[in-house]
Formats: sequence, C-alpha cells, structure tokens
Amino acid sequence: MHIMQVYFKNDFVTFSYDKEARLGKAEWRGHLRGPELREAYLMVLDMIDRFCLSRWLGDDRNMESIAPDDLQWSLDVYVPRVAASSLLRMARLPSAFEANRQAVEMMIDKGQSFDIDLVLRDFSNEQAAMEWLMKPL
Repeated sequence: MHIMQVYFKNDFVTFSYDKEARLGKAEWRGHLRGPELREAYLMVLDMIDRFCLSRWLGDDRNMESIAPDDLQWSLDVYVPRVAASSLLRMARLPSAFEANRQAVEMMIDKGQSFDIDLVLRDFSNEQAAMEWLMKPL
C-alpha cells in the first residue's frame, strides 16, 4: 500500500506523491482554464522534477474540456517538458467528457513525436492502473 503525500489541493485538482515508489498522481475535477490550468500543469512538472518521479497516475475522469488556447500552450510548453522528464510509465483514467478526451489525445500524439521512454496506458479503474504502474520498471 502506498502512502501518498498531498503536494497541492484545491477545488479542481489534487496532486500527491509517494517519494519511495517514485509515484505521482493527479486527480482533476471540473473546468480549469487559462492561468489556473497552466499553473496546475507547471506544478505537476515541478513535483515530477522535485521527487524524480518515474510513475504517474492521471485521474482525468472528472476533468472537463480544455480550451483551445490552453491546449495549444500545453502542446508547446507542457508536453515537451513531460517528454523530457524522469517519467517512464503513465497510467490514465480517461475523462467522462469527450472534448477532454480529444484534447488529451492530441497531447499524447504530440508527446509521441519525441524520442521518449515513457509508456502510456489507459485504464478503466484505479486498481488495475496501480498494479501496472508498480510493476518493476
């Protein structure tokens, strides 16, 4: 069992990590836009770097759509930095919202254009995602 430490929490996100397992987790809720979304993504990058995380669980199930200009910023700034990070394995619980899934697919496609070791998989439940994440890297 992993003891997750909360790194940051507000009405829209909860970021947590397990330093020993080098595991990070983001739980997204609702509609983040503009500076709030960008700040949240930069916080994710900071947490990955600070704790040299190699495993990531993105719980997008309750995350709503990403605005076009936020998506463009994500493609230009966030995705290249995730691609260059210490992450090796990322599990995702996709959003219930189609618009979010489409935006995230664009981000994944962009990320795969980089020469990276990051393996990404989608899951329908958190337990299966965690089992896969915690297999030896």
